[in-house]
Amino acid sequence: MKSVMRFGKKGKLISRFVGPYKILRRVGKVAYEVALPNELAVVHPLFHVSMLKKCIRDPSNTVPLGV
Repeated sequence: MKSVMRFGKKGKLISRFVGPYKILRRVGKVAYEVALPNELAVVHPLFHVSMLKKCIRDPSNTVPLGV
């Protein structure tokens, strides 16, 4: 049976996605290789397109550094 890695706490109110991460390349028709940080070195970097979500940034939600 395949194990599932959980990111952080369990429950209804947890974040459903982690990231954003840069897509390095397309592998085949439905898979993408993602650049993961060192903390996620145990995770395989290939993901099916159905497991990815496009990151749409809202500039009004950003906080400038040095505040």
